[in-house]
Amino acid sequence: MKAYSQDLRDRVIDLHGSTKYTKTAISKLFKLDRHTVANWIKRYEEIGDYSSRQHCQKGRKIRFNDKEKVLTYLAEYPDAEAMDIRDCLAPNLPMSTFYDALHRMKITYKKKSQAIGEEKQKKGSRLWASLIE
Repeated sequence: MKAYSQDLRDRVIDLHGSTKYTKTAISKLFKLDRHTVANWIKRYEEIGDYSSRQHCQKGRKIRFNDKEKVLTYLAEYPDAEAMDIRDCLAPNLPMSTFYDALHRMKITYKKKSQAIGEEKQKKGSRLWASLIE
């Protein structure tokens, strides 16, 4: 939904401040919902700002974003699994959140199967080494 113009908001606040119009009368005059007018006036009286709040979302807060710690831990323990890394670096973080953090940092946490030959396992450890460098 598109936001109301700042000019309209200004006229509503000016009319409320300069006359004895009620919120209901102002809403009927400008053909707005009474709650919209009441919200603008309330915000103006509380914080002095009644402008549109569209596109002001903060998004979610990143709880773990320390790639250097993860890479340092992997350099010391190249065969560590994601749970081990999480337990050492961020023990209070939920596992799903830690998986999301690893994904955001572009670090894979999947390990190669034990059935893979020794040569391919060495290749996997070189992959960790390339991430660390």
